[in-house]
Amino acid sequence: MVLEDIKYQLDQFYSFENIKLSFEVLNRQGAIYFSGGKILHAFLGTKQDIDVFKELNGLDAPINIQVSIGESAPEITLDKYLDEILEEINKKSNDTDKNQKPDDAKSSDSEIIKNNAEYTPALVVKIAENLSIIPGVESILAVKEDGEVLYSKGIDDADFESADALFLFNQSKELGDILNFNKLKSAICEANNYKKIIINNKNVLYSLKVSSEVPALKTQMEAIKLLKEN
Repeated sequence: MVLEDIKYQLDQFYSFENIKLSFEVLNRQGAIYFSGGKILHAFLGTKQDIDVFKELNGLDAPINIQVSIGESAPEITLDKYLDEILEEINKKSNDTDKNQKPDDAKSSDSEIIKNNAEYTPALVVKIAENLSIIPGVESILAVKEDGEVLYSKGIDDADFESADALFLFNQSKELGDILNFNKLKSAICEANNYKKIIINNKNVLYSLKVSSEVPALKTQMEAIKLLKEN
């Protein structure tokens, strides 16, 4: 996926200042300017900023990327992290769906999620089970911000793992304030011999331990996609 390749480059240069990603996809030229992990300006052909990521969202095509260090943005028109941009795109899509005429004959767990600030415990279990079968996921934990374990699979000591997940979450610069549990955000955290994907969504923290044989970024994107679909 195009956005997976772009996100990989953004993660590699997360702490750098004044970076330009020049790219070509489907015979169209574009560029993304970012600094300190935040995207400042973007264009793709005649598309600008948020519209660029709307074009790229879900696009599966070859992309050629070149990175230039020390190139300042010609203007600052975004000043947002990639996760924030994708969240905004997803929110607008959900708002469009809500404006459509509902089917009163149908009711689903996903509809319950949209109408409530938090997931129900049963729904957390269902989502965690779906996350656990993503290729590369060796173990999974779902925990609330107060440390309460809602679900665990493939974990010997759930209490220890929940404390570790909260610690990693708190340390992640990408996720920011540990008390900010109202947005879908994620990060890949590396330890000595393993990688973890920490995902915060609707007052629930999911911690996925990832096999070294599978690209963690790909697993992360699949997990985020699953959560957004729910």
